[in-house]
Amino acid sequence: MSIFFDIFEKYGWIGIIGLFVCMIIFILLRKFGNKLNTEISTGLEKIGTDLTTQMSKQNDQLITTMISQQDKLVDYLVNKENKDNENHNNMLEARMISASEINYQLKDIMNIHNAQRAFIVEFHNTSQNFSGIPFAKYSCNYEWFDKGLIPLSNRCMGLAFSSIANIVTDVIKSPTQQVIYTDMEKFEEENPVLMAILKDDNTKSIVYTGMYNKNNLIMGLLVLEYQNEVAMDNINLHQLHIQTAELTSVLNIRYKYTK
Repeated sequence: MSIFFDIFEKYGWIGIIGLFVCMIIFILLRKFGNKLNTEISTGLEKIGTDLTTQMSKQNDQLITTMISQQDKLVDYLVNKENKDNENHNNMLEARMISASEINYQLKDIMNIHNAQRAFIVEFHNTSQNFSGIPFAKYSCNYEWFDKGLIPLSNRCMGLAFSSIANIVTDVIKSPTQQVIYTDMEKFEEENPVLMAILKDDNTKSIVYTGMYNKNNLIMGLLVLEYQNEVAMDNINLHQLHIQTAELTSVLNIRYKYTK
């Protein structure tokens, strides 16, 4: 209590009042500080809770989005696989249809022109029939022939293009894009590989007609083979040229699905 008397003696009632005012301010500041600390703690806790809730929501949204994207990806892959299978089936069907159509056209051509065999020589490089480089090989994938003859497909597959290059040159130089060979001895001398393939056929004459793609580049040959003596002058070469063009259009459809 002495401190109050000391202040009263030195400052009077003003000092006592100032002392009480300071005590009140101290008490208020202390209470305000406690309240402020409490509010700060509560605020920080609320912020932490809000952040946790927000992060949880964002995490849920992220998981939902990822699941949705995964589902979409799965659906896309499934649909793509189904589409690829559908395209593959369509391609197989188109190839089968075109192959059947080509063979039946060869049958008609053979019968119309009284030949014993009609077949197509296809130029190619490995598995592709169209490329920017010169042809390296040729094969006979399509043919129709009289009973008793042996198929060419097994004997004429992946042969060197050089063995038929002179015939292709003759066809290209011909104004009608057609060449008729009737001297088989000379033909055998110039084309021993081909005659080795046809050696069992007793071939008397051969007619070659050029097949051209849409870019007017030669892609193969339509061949008529005769084992009987036939007057070549009686063959309608113009009709044969038209029939060759029709066959070429079917082959172009086939290549559309094999590129």
